[in-house]
Amino acid sequence: MTEARPPGTGHLQGGQTRPGQAPTGRERAGQTRDGRPRGGRTRAGVRRRPQLFGTVSRQRGWLHGVPTGWKLAAIAVIGLVALIFRDPIINWSIFALLVLVGFSARLPLRRFALTWAYAAVLVIIVMVLQFFFGTLQAGLAVAGTVFACVQAALLLTLTTTVGQLLDAFAAIVSPLRRLGVDTEVIALTAGLMVRAISHISGLLTDADRAARARGLETSLKARVVPAILRSVKYAQDTGRALDARGIVD
Repeated sequence: MTEARPPGTGHLQGGQTRPGQAPTGRERAGQTRDGRPRGGRTRAGVRRRPQLFGTVSRQRGWLHGVPTGWKLAAIAVIGLVALIFRDPIINWSIFALLVLVGFSARLPLRRFALTWAYAAVLVIIVMVLQFFFGTLQAGLAVAGTVFACVQAALLLTLTTTVGQLLDAFAAIVSPLRRLGVDTEVIALTAGLMVRAISHISGLLTDADRAARARGLETSLKARVVPAILRSVKYAQDTGRALDARGIVD
């Protein structure tokens, strides 16, 4: 026979509390005492949207400490070289060099894969058009330019916060203050643009998943129209928020 236990001294399962005992902060947040989500749910309850150019890498490398102005200047030089020479060997060499720079800065390959996949779709279309209406060398040059510029943008966004980018941009346009231009509004506009690019790419991904779930993966309307409507709503909500705070006229 087993001994009768007094009430409230029995074995408690994860997430349960004794009578009269206040729940902990984890339990109020929908988690058990050992930190696991209750009921198999994720902490946020929703799946994170993939970002086109990624978020800042938590694993810091030497590239994180480089001033933002130097990074922007390097991107400008890379873009000029790729556009001026238009040589596939030079452009693909720049891309390979930038990949090595990313690895030396402790950025894992998985942080590049998604953006490379999106860029590959554009490159394939360009290559097909160049095959029929141009030359293969021109197609390889354009492909190298796209990948080099995309990789440079990746290195910037993965090692630089949005706040650092806005500060650098505000410093660049600061001479316009002498002409009576509000540089803070320009910096805010740039920040909203950067955020909108990632947000809209996430909306396209969500619309694609929804279309596949309904068996409409071949329907362009089902994949594009919802993303367009939600993008318009996002723009309207952003405008209302700015107007409510009196940030812009």
